[in-house]
Amino acid sequence: MSVERIFIVGDKFKLFAENAHVMAVSELEAILDGDLIHPNLRFQLGQGVSEEQVTRLLEKAARLKKPWLTDFAKPAKAGRELAHKHQQQNSMISVPRRLSHDSFEVDVLLDERCAEMSDHITGQHIQGMVLTEAARQTFLAVSEAFYLQDETESSYFVINNMDVEYQRFVFPLPMSILYEVLDHRVSERSNSQRFEVRMSVIQAQQTCCVIRTKFSTYPDSVIAKKEAGLAQQAVLSELNQEIMHEKRA
Repeated sequence: MSVERIFIVGDKFKLFAENAHVMAVSELEAILDGDLIHPNLRFQLGQGVSEEQVTRLLEKAARLKKPWLTDFAKPAKAGRELAHKHQQQNSMISVPRRLSHDSFEVDVLLDERCAEMSDHITGQHIQGMVLTEAARQTFLAVSEAFYLQDETESSYFVINNMDVEYQRFVFPLPMSILYEVLDHRVSERSNSQRFEVRMSVIQAQQTCCVIRTKFSTYPDSVIAKKEAGLAQQAVLSELNQEIMHEKRA
């Protein structure tokens, strides 16, 4: 008898879970608790499942002595030092992998409790702003892991430009981001690095979204001083506007 593969998704993707070969994570947990699984099923991770839920699924399958049911391992998500997220459910990507000198890859690993999905989900697809945030985390993680690893001071990222092209819907299934460095320059004078990169969201071997961005990195101390000065200028400028308005009145 042939093996049937089922994708597991977060409960918020309830409409998508109505499709054939898809199941909500809470439903799978309940079935495993009752040991009601057909031996020819194999479950793979889609999107929206938390790390805690993944751990429970693996443990339940192991207790039933049916580890082959869960055809996945606990994914290695990018931590705070790479994704710059204090709460792990807000990290959307795996630890980046280097493919060549200028190209890298991450897996998209969405937790439905993340900030961008915490309110509600419309329809069956993943919202475009979720993909944009996953791409933002990707350039942080790749930079930290492969370009800033020898820096003695933590770095501040400044986005100079971001252009997003949505080409097709993305659904809560496995996907990755191909990260390509188009230009990279280092300034010894300002101790900064400038990047131009292209990030392609890929699902089922199709490019679904392309994000091109230009960003720069600076030592935290440099930006902190500059930011403080600009903040004071912003307050004074706003006060001056109010004074001029009062004089005209």
